[in-house]
Amino acid sequence: MKRHFIPLALALVLSPALLRADAFDPDESQIEIQARAYWHYACGLSAQARGDSDRALVEFEQAARVDPDSPAVHNRLAYHYYQSGLDSKSEDELLRSIEIDPTNIDNRLLLASLLASQEEYGKAQNQYEKVLQMDPKNLEARYYLAAILAAQNRYDEALDKYKDILRDNPKAAGIFYNIGLIYVRMNQSGQAEGAFQKAIQIDPTLVEAYTSLGLVYELDQKPLLAIGVYTDLLKQKPDDAPAYEALGELYYNAGQDEKAIEAFQNYAKLKPDDPSIQDYIGVCSYRLKDYPGAIQAFQKLVDAQPANDLVRYRLAATYQEAGQDDAAVSQLGTLLAHDPKNTDAWYQLALIYHQQKKMDLAGQTLAAGLKANPDSEELVLLQATLKDEAGDQAAAEAGYRQVLKMNPKNSQAYFNLGALLDQEGHFAQAMDQMKKVIELQPDNAEAFNYIGYSYADKNQNLDEAQKDVEQALKLDPDNAYYLDSLGWVLYRKNQLSTAKEKLEKAIQQLGGNLERKDDAIIYDHLAHVYLKQGDKAGAQAQMKKALQLDPTNKDFLDDQAKMDGANSL
Repeated sequence: MKRHFIPLALALVLSPALLRADAFDPDESQIEIQARAYWHYACGLSAQARGDSDRALVEFEQAARVDPDSPAVHNRLAYHYYQSGLDSKSEDELLRSIEIDPTNIDNRLLLASLLASQEEYGKAQNQYEKVLQMDPKNLEARYYLAAILAAQNRYDEALDKYKDILRDNPKAAGIFYNIGLIYVRMNQSGQAEGAFQKAIQIDPTLVEAYTSLGLVYELDQKPLLAIGVYTDLLKQKPDDAPAYEALGELYYNAGQDEKAIEAFQNYAKLKPDDPSIQDYIGVCSYRLKDYPGAIQAFQKLVDAQPANDLVRYRLAATYQEAGQDDAAVSQLGTLLAHDPKNTDAWYQLALIYHQQKKMDLAGQTLAAGLKANPDSEELVLLQATLKDEAGDQAAAEAGYRQVLKMNPKNSQAYFNLGALLDQEGHFAQAMDQMKKVIELQPDNAEAFNYIGYSYADKNQNLDEAQKDVEQALKLDPDNAYYLDSLGWVLYRKNQLSTAKEKLEKAIQQLGGNLERKDDAIIYDHLAHVYLKQGDKAGAQAQMKKALQLDPTNKDFLDDQAKMDGANSL
């Protein structure tokens, strides 16, 4: 924007008498007044160039006092006020300048810019329109008038103005970019994509267009296209940290953890003062089971943000997964010292002690957690579950029922209570609890399987049992234990060949040669099928496998005895 001022060389040859601010002569000529004003004006410019804004302001104000009718002086003073954040004074000076010289386009443009920054859009629009009356092709006025219309949500009018500019400037990448922004606001993503793509085509270095196009693709659930855009951006600008961050988040959400880590690490190199990215790196490393890498990342963030309880919790969980229980306990202890209301930390700490067979510590931890969080249904549920495992069924049942009073929609409490009632011989009540689980969670495959298997074990409601187990498999088709349940139901329905097929497939899905004690039941089921088919040798072979895994199982021993003494079970 042009500024009118006297050249410094000219100012320096003025009469020394004009250097004094008080050298005012009422009889001096207009030329002498202007010369003295321009001297202060030039001194103000010189002070401004030196960075002495206070001195510059003094000189500009003196110039305005000496020659109050100089539009150039008022323009410069207005600009100085504007730069100093004194908007109202700046506006006054510009209005005075325009009053003196209504044809000065630069002053109107500066006033319009000031008004727009104050969101005085109507007044700003008026100034831009007056500029265009004087200079219809003024690009600055046309451009900012369109922007003001867009800021007022007058999108169609703004688009018309931008398109009018494009007729004269078809290669204006910035105009296409702004058009794209308007289409984004209008929720017309397809049009926005086209505009941003055109902007990039014209100016491959326009970073904002890449970023906006990438965001549009993300919002439209087109992650692969977004990845492509950010990758292209980084070819143009390899040091664009936000692009690496966006790329990392896309890979993170897509589960491509190795690529995500690479992108986040590039971001970290460019932004070493932003440790927050370490959280992403830690989570990705954890998912890749790179526990040392995850620990390193989480520790960096904890060191930078000691009060970040979420990351400290993740650090503790990673230590636990890595088999470093003592380190996990230490982190959880630090977290709880800072936030005793953190039920997740109490819960995890109790679980660690339970897994270490430190039952007293587990109990003490839960008691302390419940003292700090008496309304925590999660802690009450865990306490009841541990009582259940310890054989204290009365305390466990009381705990489960307490949870259900606290939250009648806690499906896990219904499930655990149902399993406990089943163990106590209250079969009908147990099934009622399991059906409540399904009412609350229609996709709870475990509850469907429990009901179906339990009916099969009782040799009751076999059609319903088959439907329930098949529903469990529909929800979780790769679950070998649900396949075993189906095989057991089919055995009860005397569909032996199909039962055998399902049971053998269950064993195959578990790896062929079972090693876990809990898996012995599948061999027992298969032994029943073989025996009922008349293959006593095959039945005995399967029974032997079951007893190898669980040699003290009373049911297996009874089955073995029956098998040895009879031709059928």
